[in-house]
Amino acid sequence: MVTGALAAALTLVIVNSAHAQQASTKEGATELDTVQVRGVRSSIASAISLKQNSAQITDSIVAEDIGKLPDNSVAAALQRVTGVQVARGAGEVGTVLVRGLPDVVTTINGRNVFTTTGRSMALADIPADLLQRVDVYKTSGAENIEGGIGGLIDVRLRRPFDFDQPLTIAGSARAVYSRNSEEADPNASLTINKLWDGDHGRFGIMASASYQSQDYQESNTFNGIYSLKNDPTGGDQQVYIPDTIGSIYTLGDRKRSSANLTFQWAPNDSTELYFENFYTKYDNDNQVNFLIPLPSLANAGNVMEMGLKPGSQVVEHLVARDMFTLTSNQAFANSSDTWQSAIGGRWRGERITLSSDLAYTYSKADNRSFILDTAFNAPLLEMDFGNGGASNAQARNADGSPLDVTDPSRYWLNQYFDAWSRQEGKDWSWKADMNLQLDAGPFTGLDAGVRASQREALNVAADTGGMANISGNTVFVSQLAGLASTTPSNFLNGERRTSTPQWMVADRGYLLRNSGLIRSAMGQNPAAPAANPLLYFNDQEDSYAAYLQARYSMQLGSLPLDGAIGVRAVRMESDLAGTTVLDGASSPVNLSKRRDEVLPSFSANLSLRDNLLLRASYGKSITLPSFAALNPQLSLYRATATVPATGTGGNPDLAPVTSENLDLSLEWYFRPGSMLSAALFKRSIDGYIQTYADDELINGVVYSVSRPRNTGRGTLEGAELAYTQFFDQLPGWLSGLGVQLNATFIDAQTRSPTGEKQDLVNVSDRAYNAVLMYQRGGFSSRLAWNKRSEYALSYTASGDQPQSIYVAPTDYLDLSMSYDIDPSLTVSLEATNLLGKVTRNYFGSDPSLFPRDLAMAERTFSLGLRFRF
Repeated sequence: MVTGALAAALTLVIVNSAHAQQASTKEGATELDTVQVRGVRSSIASAISLKQNSAQITDSIVAEDIGKLPDNSVAAALQRVTGVQVARGAGEVGTVLVRGLPDVVTTINGRNVFTTTGRSMALADIPADLLQRVDVYKTSGAENIEGGIGGLIDVRLRRPFDFDQPLTIAGSARAVYSRNSEEADPNASLTINKLWDGDHGRFGIMASASYQSQDYQESNTFNGIYSLKNDPTGGDQQVYIPDTIGSIYTLGDRKRSSANLTFQWAPNDSTELYFENFYTKYDNDNQVNFLIPLPSLANAGNVMEMGLKPGSQVVEHLVARDMFTLTSNQAFANSSDTWQSAIGGRWRGERITLSSDLAYTYSKADNRSFILDTAFNAPLLEMDFGNGGASNAQARNADGSPLDVTDPSRYWLNQYFDAWSRQEGKDWSWKADMNLQLDAGPFTGLDAGVRASQREALNVAADTGGMANISGNTVFVSQLAGLASTTPSNFLNGERRTSTPQWMVADRGYLLRNSGLIRSAMGQNPAAPAANPLLYFNDQEDSYAAYLQARYSMQLGSLPLDGAIGVRAVRMESDLAGTTVLDGASSPVNLSKRRDEVLPSFSANLSLRDNLLLRASYGKSITLPSFAALNPQLSLYRATATVPATGTGGNPDLAPVTSENLDLSLEWYFRPGSMLSAALFKRSIDGYIQTYADDELINGVVYSVSRPRNTGRGTLEGAELAYTQFFDQLPGWLSGLGVQLNATFIDAQTRSPTGEKQDLVNVSDRAYNAVLMYQRGGFSSRLAWNKRSEYALSYTASGDQPQSIYVAPTDYLDLSMSYDIDPSLTVSLEATNLLGKVTRNYFGSDPSLFPRDLAMAERTFSLGLRFRF
């Protein structure tokens, strides 16, 4: 096991170094593995210094100057941090996992922040332009907010007193070009800070704003679930045939606006007061265009040719006549707004520091979707389910010539799906903390505090499911003026062979503006669907916490040892109101719960030598289920020509997830500005939440219903390696070279509700980062590569093939360069996804047997100018 081998290596280093002695580390510090961005060289030196004088195991990203972070969002910046894994989609970094776990608390300036009914905030919504730094707590002390078995991510926004000059004006302007969509979009930021001294002390006011936009386009081919059925050519064996295959374009126009307004007042040297306001807005007008052949309709009467994959029962290609075929446009308009305001202060005495903070957070999201399936008949359809992992289909005329699938006169309206939702989240929180310096033997300090939070989560929604044409007439697309549109034509950027790069779909704008006309034309009620009681929930949650923590410093033999030991006690009370389905009838649900948790923590830092540190940590952590996961609602979708009967639902019986955490870290600072480190970690997790599909009989119909469920006990253990160095000793221009290398190895498994041993979803067992840096004079650059190995995406697939879905290894290469024209002006050039590789996922463990998706991600290039006066 990888942790065993590294533990042996760490032990050997400790034994060989135990004779040496080092001056003690700074009392009460926090372990920071930091990537700072100003000049690359100075940022690395600061990072090494912070890490060497730290206590807890925490990674950070720090921007030393305004807007000088080589990524556009918090999520994108975090992908360079040791132990962090990310997933990209829709032209950006989205999912962030810390040591393989998504269960992470997000805070802004130490205060909990979230998006609507979730437990954390979408980190892609926080622009890098507003940041001072981001701290990633892989272990937590008693003073940290509970709620994340994966850790805590604290986003530190700038405050007025962070600036030195009486007046500072800084900003940036960039143009971002997306290769797939072939669109350029503006991005800009501005910060104004004013400081002054008066008769009543020092004052500061800072206002920052950021605007980001991107038109993105991604495409992929897919094979749907497979069914085991009789050989349509008349053979005596059963064969696996996908129910659906096809091609997808994902197109979107995404905009984010953010602002930060902060006041600070220091009436004297010991007192500081502040009033902070943060706002972020997200808008995404997007659409998903489908081409959906239906190989499940192949039968003995229309199949002309069929071939199997060698040595298997899986169909590889199929040719059939008179095939009903669908195209679809899924039109979405999604937006969210999040506000947080806080007032607080801090007072420093000779031996005691007191602080308090009162905050209000409000987040809302409005989501609208209208999906229209349109149909045509293909006289001849050639289908390939292999094609190097990319499905392929070619519609032809009866004489074998290509069929024009962009011609709207061929299409009729088949079915629509109509949905909307509104989520709201509110939170009042207050905390007070005390730090007392002691001189009591080995104990050097005492920390204590309390926190109270009152949280509310609300969801109101409607979802019709599939609605057929009941008008009694065939409604052709050409009958509704303005409905027809076509997809782009650069499918997979032309880098993979596909026979149908473009097809007809309904126009997105028409679908959202004229939904009533479509409903009416298909014989349905023209009014928008009413809210569905089955989708409603309203959660009230109160939590109360208190902590006590002692800091210590002593000698272990001749070696300095310091750290902290503490405990955090938490009470959680909740009331849930919703609706569920019992025996085919809706029934109201009202649940009240109360839970008490005691979360101990311990950390120790041993100085083995002047440049060699050993750190150890133990703690217990807890993660609550999201409010959406607790919702007892059930959404059912009737079987259609493209999908079987399915459903999705919540689970009000979900229990919190608990974890006991062990960490060990060894750090060697072998020369100034350089470091080599190794860390081991283990998480013993109970009740990890994953989504599983199971058959449920409802009103006489069997639905495959996906719900979140607690798993059994599981473990996550692994190791991290990191190396950083600038090669100052090299001659001439070579002295500007530097490297950052890190690797994470994870072994993470749990047991399903049925007792089966499974990998944790979204966790790669290996992840690597390699960054080549250069700085000389006013020029700096960074070429960053990251890779993650295969990981489980889901265990919810229906069908007769394996139900697990795995994602193949992925890697990305990004580039950033900048040049200081003068001390006030910097020009920058950035590029993402330079490799432009496809990503793949598949059912089961064999990528070639049951391929599922092959996708081409967006690639971006940007040119910008930063200024500061």
